[in-house]
Amino acid sequence: MNRAESSNGEVKISELNTLIKNKGKNKALKNLILPPVNFSTEEDWEIVKDEGVGFKEVEAYIPIFQGGKVYNAYEKSKVEYNLGVKEERLSIFKAQEEAVGKYFDTLNYKEQFKITKGAIEALNKQKNRLEGLYKTGKLVPKSEVLKLEADIENNRAINMENFQKEKNSLETLYQILNYPLDSKIELKDFNGEEYLKSLGTIEKPGEYPEKTTLGVREELKVKSAEYDVKIAKGDLYPTLYVKPSHKFKEKIGDKLHTVNEGVVEVGFRYIFEWGGTLDTIKQREYALDQAKIRYSNNIKGISLDMRNKYREIEALYGQSLASKKRVDLLSENLEIDNLRYDNELITTFDYLNSVNELRKAKENYYKVQRALVLTIIEYKNLYR
Repeated sequence: MNRAESSNGEVKISELNTLIKNKGKNKALKNLILPPVNFSTEEDWEIVKDEGVGFKEVEAYIPIFQGGKVYNAYEKSKVEYNLGVKEERLSIFKAQEEAVGKYFDTLNYKEQFKITKGAIEALNKQKNRLEGLYKTGKLVPKSEVLKLEADIENNRAINMENFQKEKNSLETLYQILNYPLDSKIELKDFNGEEYLKSLGTIEKPGEYPEKTTLGVREELKVKSAEYDVKIAKGDLYPTLYVKPSHKFKEKIGDKLHTVNEGVVEVGFRYIFEWGGTLDTIKQREYALDQAKIRYSNNIKGISLDMRNKYREIEALYGQSLASKKRVDLLSENLEIDNLRYDNELITTFDYLNSVNELRKAKENYYKVQRALVLTIIEYKNLYR
């Protein structure tokens, strides 16, 4: 879980996206409090040859009133940054959930391989016994030996598939955790009972989904849309500005003369767009209405997810206990059948049936454990 948070590629991308938005916020703040200053010069080539290159004039454009556009742009940049922080947190949750899923897949295929390998060893042992009897002239049907060989080859094919699936799942887990694909990391088996005990009591769904990371993210989307409306409405107002400037040189004839004089201009600017500004405002207002509807629906969806996940946990917990008990019983049964098969007290068909029953039970057990742990993690993530 910690590795997924610190090393996952998608999480790192999300972290960089947050840094980008933070720089955007800083830029918006500078635009709000620091006026742009223009240093410029341009002259004929003949004057440049005689006088050289230098600043003729420096001026600063200081907007006094812009309909609140710059201020609202800064406020929106803060919302976007906070939204990036929430998205980063959610990317961590997603990476952890993916890692847990692949961890259980790998354990399942590993256990399937182990069970099937044990079956192959038992079948080979029985085959060698029958071949020995057959060669010494005992009345052993050749067909029994052939059936055993066929069963052995079938289980070898099953184990080849189990091995490849385990490798594929493990390498996918390495990718999620940002390990080299050729790493050799031994996965420890999972103790579901200890994990559930460590969690303590899982509380029932609360009443404040809007305070969770998902809920706050949806609220920030609405705030962002609100600032879009405010920024658009800013174009309804003229821009009032002050433009102080200082002239160092002035062109008189074909020569530059030093003047060193300062001027302060006050003015306004208004762009008439023939109703285009009102159309833009309407677009932003419609988008805000959409954001509010999505917020309401998504908050209800979060609350519903909480309730559904809690019910899933209750159901999966019962299934987990039952599947664990079934695995224990079938494991004990296979131990007995191993002895009985070695002593020719049961047929190969009955023995393989016991092996397959345990294989299916273990597969179901890991499936239930995977679903239970993932559901608990998802349930807890809904509250974060």
